[in-house]
Amino acid sequence: MTVERCDALTSVGELEPRPLGRVVEDLRMVKDDAEIALLARACGITGQAFDQVAPQITAGMTERELAVLIDRAMIDAGAEKPAFDTIVASGPNGAIPHHTPSGRPLAAGDMITIDCGARYEGYHADMTRTVVLGPPASWQRDVYALVAAAQRAGIAAAGPGAAVADVDAAARGVIDQAGHGEHFSHGLGHGVGLEIHEAPMLGRGRPGTLADRVPITVEPGIYLPGQGGVRIEDTLVVRSGAPAAAPVMLTTTATATARELLVL
Repeated sequence: MTVERCDALTSVGELEPRPLGRVVEDLRMVKDDAEIALLARACGITGQAFDQVAPQITAGMTERELAVLIDRAMIDAGAEKPAFDTIVASGPNGAIPHHTPSGRPLAAGDMITIDCGARYEGYHADMTRTVVLGPPASWQRDVYALVAAAQRAGIAAAGPGAAVADVDAAARGVIDQAGHGEHFSHGLGHGVGLEIHEAPMLGRGRPGTLADRVPITVEPGIYLPGQGGVRIEDTLVVRSGAPAAAPVMLTTTATATARELLVL
């Protein structure tokens, strides 16, 4: 509650408010099967929209026009609305992790980062794909391959009982060893559910561990000022049990299932 409401309640009686800390946030981390099903549906809508729009991306289209196309495709596929403001960052704008889509026209040779998600019955999806318009340069292939390797390392580390800081370190270490540590400026991921950003937060020095049925994102990135950037993000669910503890991927797209660089 707000400080104002708390003061109003305590001024009329013998109430003694006690802070709950992060009790609610911690309870919400673990989802039941019904919640996971709703998240899966939100992620399915997101992937369907991406698959529909990707073949329509052409030179001359603006970042803003592409963002609107994605939003419309998600709603047409059954989303209540976008889970957040869709990000489209092309060319040098790709070096800005949370770029706002602009009137910049897409051009041949651009890498284009698309961060989008659908909201379905209150649950939020989160997915990022980076594509290239026309034949990619060698540096673009190299950076993409490095981010993909970092994401695989992060996903492999995301098991029940894993410290969230260790999951971040598994992915970040791949990027650090390649000499791009300074170009990965944000945490590896976050929980997702009724809000787009929920506990746990995966990052350096973050407290806490993962548990069974906790949905998270894994989204490493490399951002090169003046050149562009790459981010690959998926929503997955940490699972435990036989035969092996492996995360369940919720965001899949027919055009980028193998996490390979999609050339348009």
